[in-house]
Amino acid sequence: MTELTRTLVRKLAEWSPGDHPVTTVYLSVDGRVYPRKQDYEVRLEESLRSVTERVAGLGRDARRSVERDVEEIRSFVEDPFERGDTRGLALFSCSGAGLWEDVPLSRPVRNQAVLGPHPDPLQLERILEVYESFCTALVDSEKARIFLAELGRIEEQRELTDDVPSRHDQGGWSQARFQRHVDDHRQRHLKHVAEVLLRFFKRRNFDHLILAGPQEVIAEFEKELHDYLGQRVLARVTLPMTATAADVMQRSLQCEEELDRSRLHDAVERITAEAAAGRQAVAGLSPTLKALAENRVGTMLVSMDLQQPGRECPSCGRLAEKGRRCATCGATTHEVPDVIEAAVIQALRQGARVETTEEPSFRERGGVGALLRF
Repeated sequence: MTELTRTLVRKLAEWSPGDHPVTTVYLSVDGRVYPRKQDYEVRLEESLRSVTERVAGLGRDARRSVERDVEEIRSFVEDPFERGDTRGLALFSCSGAGLWEDVPLSRPVRNQAVLGPHPDPLQLERILEVYESFCTALVDSEKARIFLAELGRIEEQRELTDDVPSRHDQGGWSQARFQRHVDDHRQRHLKHVAEVLLRFFKRRNFDHLILAGPQEVIAEFEKELHDYLGQRVLARVTLPMTATAADVMQRSLQCEEELDRSRLHDAVERITAEAAAGRQAVAGLSPTLKALAENRVGTMLVSMDLQQPGRECPSCGRLAEKGRRCATCGATTHEVPDVIEAAVIQALRQGARVETTEEPSFRERGGVGALLRF
């Protein structure tokens, strides 16, 4: 499997398959939404069916290439793909020109199938733009380890140890004096770790900080952090100093998921309140499509797996729920099988952020809304 990098996205954007079309499939395999393998395989079949329906007008060689694409994508997801911590999957195939890329993602994607003259890396581009990095500082009274998780990968960046005396080193010292000596060394250690972490932040500028280790040490360590770092503390977790990178990554992903849930809940509440007050948000499909046509969408929120037919203007690209005439230019519109998918693509191309939510209350209100730029 291929790691998501900016180099990969550039490679896909520059790929030229000649006369053969490229099949692009984005598949959400998020275990929170699709707990069983067959749950996301059903969504894959829906996507592949939409691809096969589009090959009728292609030449023989192109049609055979797409048919092989469909079989290879289906076979890959059925086996050898193993979900593990993967929450999204991007697949690019052009059998006739020798293209195959399978990209696992630590974030869910919107289910989408595209058949076109080039790979469609748009969702990957947006993930790279909004991807956040998580630094974990694993600290105890004499040691520290610093990890950085970004783009679904984790690396241990630094390990340091300071000479802090333990109780058995007491010798002839009085208990109270020796304890002050130990406490002083421990405080110097925590201050040293905080300084090292600040230098690392200035070099790598991570988005969130997770403090890990014994609770009493974490509480002391947090007092030593510079304000730049204190403002980025996302969570405080208990982990042993012997934790593996995989253990730290699992905790990082848990923190990321909790952050996503909180943000999406806040977005639902804000869209609902702002739209009701007629301010910087719209709720419902028609108002959202109108805001897209006016290039006003900053963040678009869509219920998971929401689909609906609609209309598109071939002249200016405006989308609508219904209507044979474009409200912008007056041209005759044509039907699109899923105006939600078309709206998501349009929002991404306009530079908007697109999020999906599973909240039932939002789906009951239409399942689509947006926070507006102006």
